[in-house]
Amino acid sequence: MTSIDPVAQKLLYSIMQFNKGKWRQHKPHGRNHNEIMVLACLLHGSHPGERMDWRDNPPDFESHLNQEHPGLKVSEISALLRVKSPTITPVIRGLEDEGLVERTMDPEDRRAVRITITDAGRAIIRAAHDERMATFNRLVEHLGEEDSLQLAELLSKVYTFFDTQVTHSSESDDHASKASKQGNDASEQGDDTP
Repeated sequence: MTSIDPVAQKLLYSIMQFNKGKWRQHKPHGRNHNEIMVLACLLHGSHPGERMDWRDNPPDFESHLNQEHPGLKVSEISALLRVKSPTITPVIRGLEDEGLVERTMDPEDRRAVRITITDAGRAIIRAAHDERMATFNRLVEHLGEEDSLQLAELLSKVYTFFDTQVTHSSESDDHASKASKQGNDASEQGDDTP
């Protein structure tokens, strides 16, 4: 059993509070988190949090808002958001019913359908972005500029740590699983052999 480091425990509970926080329950412009994430993926053509390293150079939201993208397949949206397609399909259907996204045929593969964001969807993202920026402007006022910059740097380090830990951990699990399966296959062959 791992010994409990009080600093690590305090850090764990501090991070866990974000999952319970009321800010996660807030629906910017009346939209839930999944809807906003799908619209943002379609707007940027990538996962909104992984577009670039913006620690020193935040993206120009207005230029992203007006860029045209060929759209994404449902499987691409699912992969970007790290969820299974059946999880995201009803979200896309709901957004489509409201005219926030539309399905278009892939010009390179007529069997494939791409999901694109509409002008109404862009308006939702703009409103959600404005709401979120107003909240974070108040946070900067609350913390002060120096603490806000330090917090941004620390959160980037936390993200990088967990992103590399999960990658290394899942690669190790994959290797262990394959080795175990190979061992089981070999022992099963041995059992069947006279």
